Amino acid sequence: MNQRSIAVLPFDNLSSDPENEYFSDGMAEEIINALSKIQSLKVIARTSSFAFKGQKIDVRIIGNKLGVSSVIEGSIRKAGSRVRIAVQLIRTDNGFHIWSETFDRTLEDIFDLQDEISLLVADRIRENFGHLEIEDSLVSSKTTNPEAYDLFLKGSHHFKRKDLADVKEALVLFTKATELDPDFHEAFAYIGETYLHHAGFNLISAKEGFQKSREYAQKALVINPKDMRAHKVMAYVHLFHDWDWGAAIDSYNQAVAAGLNNEIDFITNYYIFIQKDYDLAIAIAKENQSRDPLHIISYWWLGLCYYLSGRFEEALPAFEESLRIDPNFSEALRWKGLVLGYLGRFEEAFQTLDRAVDLTNGEGLVKLDLMTVKVLSGETEGVLEELENSHYIDPCDPAALYSLMNRPDVAIHFLKKGLEEKSSMMVSLKYWWVWDNIREDERFQEIYDQMNFQDHKAHRQHPSNQQLIIAQNSQMSEEECEHFLQSLREKMALEEVVTDTNLTLRSLAEQIELHPNKLSWLINMKLGQNFNDYINSHRLAIFKQKVTNKANAHITLLGLAYESGFTSKSVFNDFFKKSTGLTPKAWVKAHRN
Repeated sequence: MNQRSIAVLPFDNLSSDPENEYFSDGMAEEIINALSKIQSLKVIARTSSFAFKGQKIDVRIIGNKLGVSSVIEGSIRKAGSRVRIAVQLIRTDNGFHIWSETFDRTLEDIFDLQDEISLLVADRIRENFGHLEIEDSLVSSKTTNPEAYDLFLKGSHHFKRKDLADVKEALVLFTKATELDPDFHEAFAYIGETYLHHAGFNLISAKEGFQKSREYAQKALVINPKDMRAHKVMAYVHLFHDWDWGAAIDSYNQAVAAGLNNEIDFITNYYIFIQKDYDLAIAIAKENQSRDPLHIISYWWLGLCYYLSGRFEEALPAFEESLRIDPNFSEALRWKGLVLGYLGRFEEAFQTLDRAVDLTNGEGLVKLDLMTVKVLSGETEGVLEELENSHYIDPCDPAALYSLMNRPDVAIHFLKKGLEEKSSMMVSLKYWWVWDNIREDERFQEIYDQMNFQDHKAHRQHPSNQQLIIAQNSQMSEEECEHFLQSLREKMALEEVVTDTNLTLRSLAEQIELHPNKLSWLINMKLGQNFNDYINSHRLAIFKQKVTNKANAHITLLGLAYESGFTSKSVFNDFFKKSTGLTPKAWVKAHRN
C-alpha cells in the first residue's frame, strides 16, 4: 500500500435541512480537489470514496478496499451564513486518530476554510508518512458572493449525476450563479462542460453543443486564463470538433498545469486515436482505476481501451469487473457482447447483448452491436436490410459496420456525412482497426487527408515508469544541508522544543528559518525518518533519561511519557515497542537500578 495516500469520505450533513446535503458533499469534494494538487499524494477519486456515503464501516475495511493509508471523516452543520465543520484524519492500519479539529466560520470565509483544512491534512500526512511537496495555498477563492457559490454547489451536485434531468437542472443553476457574479469563471467553465453533455443527450446538436461549450469556456478564460476546467473543455472542442490536434493537447496540458488531476476519456482517446500508443492509454486507464477503484466507469473505461486497442482477451475481464459492481450496467453488457463476438464466442455474445437490449428497450447502439456480432458470426441475412431501414444520429456508426462487411461504397458514403456533420468519431480514422477493410480505397484517403492528421510525440511518460519520487525543487546543496542540519540539531537539543506538544513541521521550520518543504525533504532524505518518528525519537531519549532518574520514581511511566512530549498512551507504547523491541515496563525493569 502506498503510505502517502488518502480518501476523503463524504461529510455527514448535520444541518436541520436535509436539502443541505449538496453543501456537505461539495465541501468534501473541494478538499479532494485541493489534495489532488499535491504531487506524490495518491488521492482517491470522489466516486469511490463516496461509495461509502451513509454507511458506518470501519476505516480499516475502507482503507483495504481503497488501498489507502489514511481517511478523512467529517461533519458539517450549516445554519444561515454560519457553518461548523468537524474533521478528523485517521490511519487505516489501526484506526488511530492522527488529527482532529472543529472549525466555526461564516460562508464568506469558506474558501479560506477549505484551504486551511486541506493544508492541515496534507501536513499531518507528510509528518506521518513521508515527504510531500505542498504549495503554500491549495484553494483559491471562486467568488465573493456566497449565494452564487451556493448555487454553484447545487449545480455541481446535479452535474455529477449526469442523467438527463440533472444535466438540465445543472445548466439552470450554473447560469443563475453567473448572473449573481458575472466574474464567476468556474461557473462559466461548468456551463461549457454542461453543454457538451447536452449534446451527448441529443438535447441540442453536436454543432451547437461544441459552439456553446467553446463560447462559455472562452468566457471563463477571459476572466481567469488559468481556469482548469475551461482549458479542459477547450481540449475536447479542439479534439472532437475542430480536429486541431496540436491545440487539443496544448489545452489539455494547460488544464493539467492549472491543476487538472485526471481526465481519462480525453487523454486515452488522444493516445489511442491520434498517437496509437495503446500501452500508454491502457497504463493511464489502470492508473485511473487505482485512484477510483470502486467506480464502475473505471473498469468499463479500461475495458474500452483494451477493446479499441484490439486486445479482446484483456478487455473481457475489465468489462466483467464493471458488471460485478453493477450487473445491470447496460454499457458494459453491450461492450462485453462485442468482445465475445470478436473472440468467436457467439452464443455468449448474443445472450449478453439480448440482456442489454432488454435493459435499454433497444435504445442507443445495442442493435448495431447485435448486427456487428451477426456479421462476425457469418449470419449476415437481414443485416443489410435492417441497416438500410435504420436511422443513426452519428454517421460513423453505420460506416463502421459497412466497413466490417467490406462494403466500401456505403461506408464511404456515411464517412462523407461524418465529415460534413463533424462527427466526433472521425478522429478514429487515423489508426482504428475498424477501418482497415477500406483504408486503401482512394475515396477513404481523400476523406482522411481532409482531417489533417499529423504525427505527434507523447507529451508525458508512461505511468508505470513514474514512481512516487521526491520532487527535485526541495533538494539543497551539501553546504546548505549541513548548515540546516546543524541548526536542526541545536534546536532539538532544547528540551522545551522537543516536549512542545504543539510542535509541527511548519512551526519547527519557522524556528530554523527554512521552508517546510525543504525541512521535510531534509529529515526524510538526509536523516531517513519521517517527521513524527524524528520528533518521537528525541522524545523517547528524554523519556529514558527521566525514567532512569531516581528522582522521578514516584511518577508513572505514562506521566513521564507526557512530560517528554508524547500526546497519547497508544502513540507512546507503539513507538517505544517499535524502537526498542520491548514494552516500556520491560525496558524500565531492565534499566532501572
